[in-house]
Amino acid sequence: MVEAILSAQQQLQAADAILISASNGLSIAEGYHIFADDANFKHYFNDFREKYGFQNLIQGLFSPLPEAEHQAYMTQVRRFLIEDYQPTDVFKTLKEIIGTKPYFVVTSNADTHFQLNGYAPSKLWEIEGNFAGLEERSEPWQAQYTAFQNFTQQHADGKVVQLELGIGANNQLIKMPMMQLVAKQPTWQFITLNLPQAINILPQITDRSLAVTGDIKINLQAIAKGMAR
Repeated sequence: MVEAILSAQQQLQAADAILISASNGLSIAEGYHIFADDANFKHYFNDFREKYGFQNLIQGLFSPLPEAEHQAYMTQVRRFLIEDYQPTDVFKTLKEIIGTKPYFVVTSNADTHFQLNGYAPSKLWEIEGNFAGLEERSEPWQAQYTAFQNFTQQHADGKVVQLELGIGANNQLIKMPMMQLVAKQPTWQFITLNLPQAINILPQITDRSLAVTGDIKINLQAIAKGMAR
């Protein structure tokens, strides 16, 4: 693991730009587990938990509730994930790793935590929209997609690290397209941070890929600690 951390530090320091992709594993690293029946879920959603038997936030999102109940549920979702949210060390550490390099973020997380931690809205593509009102296929969403295209085209021939954070092994929404993008760009590197059982790397890019396994929060801290400022 020490070798993997050192390699990650070297690749990120040498990069001209960083393309970040993130999903639920990053949220879990900062303490927000939308698939868990944990203390947060009980605190914010206990009425729905008792009335409908919901066991996690996601289950409630996709349940056919009456309109008034659905609106009340979404109010709690926004309160939990956005209104009561406080910036976390996970995002602070990631900022330290990025430093002054150009970056862009592609995420399926709808919680707006990147924005709430000071990341530029112009450098985000929230691929499934967000709970603050961004809808898929809307004009603002299309602007995010255009910004992503511009970033990848601008850095197509440069040294780019595609830094994947907490995306499931079989994810087809972000993981596979991002790896395919790396495969098309011979100067790009792929680094994935995830649990051992969630590691999956396309054979075409294994010679330009690095897996850092274990707790994402701890591994981000280890990478940031050894990087030159």
